[in-house]
Amino acid sequence: MPQRRENPLFGKMTFAHPLPRQNIEEGFAYLIGENRLFGADVTPAFLKKESTGKKFLVSRLPSKKKLYSIWMRLFRDLVSPADFFSLVSMKIQDFEHRENMLLVGRDRIIYDTQIYDGVDYVGEMTLFFLSEMDRNLGLLAYLRGKRRRIVYIDHIRLSQQSSGYASALLRHYEELFHDIGFHQFRLSASLSVGKYYWAKEGFDCSDREAFRRMKEGLREFVKEKELPVEEIDIDRLQHAYDIASFRRDLKVPVYRNPEGYYALDKDEEHRDKQMFPLGKAFLLSSKPWDGYKIIYTNTPKRTGLVYSPEYLNHRPRTGHPESRRRLAKLLEAIRKDDLQGSLVFLEPYLPEMRFLEKVHPAGYLDAFRNGVRSGKKTFETGDCSISEASYDVALLAAGGVMAGVDAVLNGRVENIFCAVRPPGHHAGRESAMGFCFLNNVAVGAFYARGIYGVEKIFILDWDVHHGNGTQEIFEEDPLTYFCSIHEHPTFCFPGTGRRMEKGKGEGYGTTLNLPVKPHTADREFLDLFEREIIPEIETFRPDLIMVSAGFDAHRDDPIADLELTERSFVHMTQRICEMADRYCQGRIVSVLEGGYNGSSLTSSAIAHLKTLQGRSEPCTSAEG
Repeated sequence: MPQRRENPLFGKMTFAHPLPRQNIEEGFAYLIGENRLFGADVTPAFLKKESTGKKFLVSRLPSKKKLYSIWMRLFRDLVSPADFFSLVSMKIQDFEHRENMLLVGRDRIIYDTQIYDGVDYVGEMTLFFLSEMDRNLGLLAYLRGKRRRIVYIDHIRLSQQSSGYASALLRHYEELFHDIGFHQFRLSASLSVGKYYWAKEGFDCSDREAFRRMKEGLREFVKEKELPVEEIDIDRLQHAYDIASFRRDLKVPVYRNPEGYYALDKDEEHRDKQMFPLGKAFLLSSKPWDGYKIIYTNTPKRTGLVYSPEYLNHRPRTGHPESRRRLAKLLEAIRKDDLQGSLVFLEPYLPEMRFLEKVHPAGYLDAFRNGVRSGKKTFETGDCSISEASYDVALLAAGGVMAGVDAVLNGRVENIFCAVRPPGHHAGRESAMGFCFLNNVAVGAFYARGIYGVEKIFILDWDVHHGNGTQEIFEEDPLTYFCSIHEHPTFCFPGTGRRMEKGKGEGYGTTLNLPVKPHTADREFLDLFEREIIPEIETFRPDLIMVSAGFDAHRDDPIADLELTERSFVHMTQRICEMADRYCQGRIVSVLEGGYNGSSLTSSAIAHLKTLQGRSEPCTSAEG
């Protein structure tokens, strides 16, 4: 239920639930009396015939019965039309909405306004409120009656640069529509002013070709000015937000005209020199671009997912547990479970060798590449089955974790799950084993420290097998705490991870191994987690939490002998989210490791994802 909120223009506003029908009808009557409520024709053929260029035309109001039906479908009984009109047109800074009105069409409600700064007209805006069937669920959505309530800013135009109004309005609307229970907030705008600020608020180019052109423009500018920027740093940019945040350490000059518009070069009009970080300077001076943003208002946290279909190109031998079907089934389940529309999807990129070589020596990487290129069937150990694309896919898995680190540390998402393969936590500095070739989590940790200056990193490994490779890499590092909870090495691969292994040298005391007996179930496992792991996180106070998220400790997994259900993964995820909120601004990078039963892997990973999003939903297991 929406909470009481403070409205500085209209006083305190409370969303009552349920609101009596009489209140809603009185709200309609008030707006009609104030000449603020009209009908709208949005029929495409009619609009085309009228040739006005508008997305609607004013028409007669529908009947009272129809008005009420449309309102309930979109706003339910949470807010009256009059109160909603007050909130959506609220004065922000010195900007006011005038000549504004609500219009009711056949399947939507429209808010249309002109925007003034004092006495000056500065722009206009049109919002559409509608519901649509969840396309991701297809026929299932129709059978279940599942519809999404959507706010769509179809048009916004502002003539003032750098006023901050658009960002403030966007934040107000995001909170308002979240409280009313809309599922998505879509925006589309021709970004002629405030281009940097729109990008900082999460707008992206409307199509990938437009973003490619933007990146090429940045690349050309860097070359022209001979700036100290690596090509691969530009290659990694995936979103306008990334450009807005790009190279904040490198300031370049731009030139402002009296109206507040910027150019990269000085001319007769643009004379006022100002210094800005590279990404900001480039966007402020860029040509207008069409942008869009989807704000997912049905989850408390903004969670990302790294995935690429190229991960399926690593093809171990027939019958191998680490099969491409693991990831294919997980992605299929994400699509069927109504998760796709609430996640920020990110693509991996090929990492620079300088980051890989922080973890794996060049000779090892060369041997791995040459082994794959020579057509060998395995690399180093018999369980490390390879195919012709294995080297490239392994690089992309490490790059996927780097992309996840980028998204979390530059603030695009609060946390992220990297659905990568092949897994990595058994890979040591110069060794492959246990289906692992490159240590993805370790690469991500070194990247976070090297590029973003993250100091203290806590790596939690809850895969059923001990993360021996990760431990080897960080056992002498006092700033990286490695904690593994796993089946006892006496009974389970790789035979390491005893309590006595606590790190070496300066890193002694920042390794914690918690082996558990075969057939350990949820309660005993979680008691140990609470008793030993949570206090270590609280003492260490990390700047970033990374998770080697294997789901092969599930009772249905064929490769080990623990008896966990989804309940354990949900509880551990909830607790690390609490720790991350307390110590590191919610920053979590979770990376897929093991899990070899299709059903238990998908149910556990989805439970993990939903919990990262802050959803409080029941587990799918019988005991959960």
